[in-house]
Amino acid sequence: MKNIIYKIAILASFILVVMPTFAQDKEAKIALKFDKVDSTNVCKVSVTSEGAAVKGVSVSLFVKRMLSDLIIGEPGTTDESGMASFTVPKDIPSSDGNLTLVAKIIDDENYKNTQSKGDVNWGVVVVSDNCNVDERSMSAARNRAPVYLIATSIFIITLVWGTLIWAVLQVFKMKRIVKQKK
Repeated sequence: MKNIIYKIAILASFILVVMPTFAQDKEAKIALKFDKVDSTNVCKVSVTSEGAAVKGVSVSLFVKRMLSDLIIGEPGTTDESGMASFTVPKDIPSSDGNLTLVAKIIDDENYKNTQSKGDVNWGVVVVSDNCNVDERSMSAARNRAPVYLIATSIFIITLVWGTLIWAVLQVFKMKRIVKQKK
């Protein structure tokens, strides 16, 4: 009896763990289209699966940044034709004016997590002003660090090493005193 309960528990846990992975069995394809409508940047996202438009799927639009993706606005839902439309802000900074927009389907019940990327020239070019490169500041290189910061760090390092050297000298002094008393 104990063996049967054990086998049923293993089977039930296997079903609970494995079945959710088979729930997302449909593959979706995402296509991006970039338009300029009345001086507004619009990204249209088309979602299809097995050649047919997919309606009611939540799609999010992101901008590719250095470390992670930055979401643009709220997630949109596809309509009957499988389209979702996003307004892209005009003030997104970029080093060369090009932005990589990424459309993603995330955690949908029927479709796998899918993404599609596209490049567009809608970014604002940011020019770096390096006029203070030779000044001492917290963000400067090591040889341009503030004098008080250098002095404080040297003082702290000297205190720590001085304490360690003093402790070692005290140990040697105690050994010498012990030898003299014997």
